[in-house]
Amino acid sequence: MTPSSDESGGRRIGLQVKVVAVLLVIALTPLLVSALLVDQIAEVAQNFASHEAEGLRDPLAEAQGVYLQLIDSKKRMYRHMADQLAESRAVEEALAGAASAGFSPAARRLLDREPDLLRVALRRPGGAMVAEEKRAAPGPGGPRKFREFAVSLPLTGGAALELAFAADVELLEQHRQIGRVLDDSQRIDQVRSSLPRSYRFGFLLLVGGVVVLVTATGILLSRRLTGRIAVLLSGTRRVAGGDLEARVALQGRDELGELARAFNRMVEDLKKDRQQILYLQRIGAWQDVARRLAHEIKNPLTPIQLAVQELVSSYAGDDARHRKMLADVAEIVGEEIHGLRRLVDAFSALGRLPPVEPRPLALAQLADDLGKDPMFAGHLELAAPTDGVTVSGDRLLLRRLLANLIENGVHAGQAAGKSGRVEMRWSADATRARVTIDDEGRGVPEADRERIFEPYVTSKESGTGLGLAIAKKIALDHGGNLVADTAGAPGGGARFVLTLPLA
Repeated sequence: MTPSSDESGGRRIGLQVKVVAVLLVIALTPLLVSALLVDQIAEVAQNFASHEAEGLRDPLAEAQGVYLQLIDSKKRMYRHMADQLAESRAVEEALAGAASAGFSPAARRLLDREPDLLRVALRRPGGAMVAEEKRAAPGPGGPRKFREFAVSLPLTGGAALELAFAADVELLEQHRQIGRVLDDSQRIDQVRSSLPRSYRFGFLLLVGGVVVLVTATGILLSRRLTGRIAVLLSGTRRVAGGDLEARVALQGRDELGELARAFNRMVEDLKKDRQQILYLQRIGAWQDVARRLAHEIKNPLTPIQLAVQELVSSYAGDDARHRKMLADVAEIVGEEIHGLRRLVDAFSALGRLPPVEPRPLALAQLADDLGKDPMFAGHLELAAPTDGVTVSGDRLLLRRLLANLIENGVHAGQAAGKSGRVEMRWSADATRARVTIDDEGRGVPEADRERIFEPYVTSKESGTGLGLAIAKKIALDHGGNLVADTAGAPGGGARFVLTLPLA
């Protein structure tokens, strides 16, 4: 979405550009700060570790040397013990075969004196055992954990003196551990110079990847968001141009989806309001015409009727044919005057609708008034709800409205060859009352559902076409509405639905 010009002539920056720019700023800020501080942070961490290792290196090296000296001292001591024993007379005598029993006491005394010594053995040339003294574990003061360390001393003539000592395992392990620590400290020194660059590169690469991901996600989300807003904007512009058929199709359960559904409801209500306003304007014009016609037609009717009556009564001749002709003329004129009077009454009814005086009115009471009307006896069936429904309305005008609908329903059913039964039901929701009038007629064709409420549109041969127009005018004056239901009555007839505000 590129910047464009707004109605004031300035440059307008699209919402998508703004969202992406904000996301870029948010994502790049930690990247830039990290790029500036990563060297210092890495250097401090590395120097700390390096200084710690450097401070311990010399004492550890000295300790390692001490351990090595101790281990070497023990080895020399073991060798010295073997040398002393080899030079003893007991060894010479045992090898000479003169008195081998003297070697065993000497070996036993050595075992008792040296806790690290485990075994003493003397072999002849060729490997034959002369004598051997041994024990399973070190003596008092020896190591707790040990492994055998053998010393073999060759003697003259091919004989051999063998000694096995208990090497201290803990001493060896401590020596190895010190060596590992020294190796680690040397590695810290080796990577000290290369750590900041590699660390910085890896860290910046990671944060840069996050920036790219956040930016791409922001572009996708902003494009989807601005696209949905553009759909709403397009619908708003269509409505502003007068197209009340415009609807916005946005899926989803988020705020924009709810806004689209509210927009569609608003446009639908606006369309209904405009239709009602236009209808009331047309009815207002018809009321003016009806008042003028009623006045212009009503005035000459009485003089015409009196003149014809005077003409008939003033004939004194005895011509039967002429007298019959006068009587026929008087009858014809009387019938036409009667028809004109009915038309004048209908005009007067449309032109002189009184203003609505709304008061709390129970629909059950209004239905009871209609049920007592002898004209509807045997035709009207009432289906009252369990709970009472009270509307805000004018009792006289609403009774006239419902009487028109019921009368039309009776005539429609009888015209269809049925009994003319009409059913009246009513119910209520949170804000509105709903009254339905079902008949047994042939129903209302889809093309005529709106036209039937226009003045002088009727399907009855003797109707004036003003009854439904008056009924709808009364409904709109009450803040409600009157429509012909698209579904019709269950029996196939027409269903008229009246909505009224609750008291």
